[in-house]
Amino acid sequence: MAAAAAILASACVLPAAADEPRIIFGTGVTGFARHNDRVRETTEFLSFEYRATPDLWRGVKPLAGLWATTRGAAYVHAGVYRDFNMNSHWTATLHFSGGAFARRDGMDLGDTIEFQSGVDLFYRMENGWRLGATLRHISNGGLADSNPGTENLGVVLALPLR
Repeated sequence: MAAAAAILASACVLPAAADEPRIIFGTGVTGFARHNDRVRETTEFLSFEYRATPDLWRGVKPLAGLWATTRGAAYVHAGVYRDFNMNSHWTATLHFSGGAFARRDGMDLGDTIEFQSGVDLFYRMENGWRLGATLRHISNGGLADSNPGTENLGVVLALPLR
């Protein structure tokens, strides 16, 4: 994913669109890429994020969110994101966060402390809404003896707060 992020960052040089805080709603599946003794099944997830506008450094901005599966696992996180405008309607967003994970039946990521990295691809509509797809990875980054991780694939809707 790091190579894809570097290529994407170097290819996107358009100026940023109007800067507004956004609420991001998402839904999709998690655990689809591989199953193991800790991630035993594919299950649905719902997510909610707040993406703020203060520029921390070179377009990197803060975010906070909540992710939960239909089987009861949950992840509360905070981190950073960066938008890359590819043209007048398409935006790619890279994001990274850390947080606390609550294990439940069918999903144990090895630790309470987990990290999430991902990329969103959005289509910007004339009314300011964005509709897109997201691909994310959640894991403990090797902090625990077991690091099974999980991949998420979903659709996201970003609503500007005006």
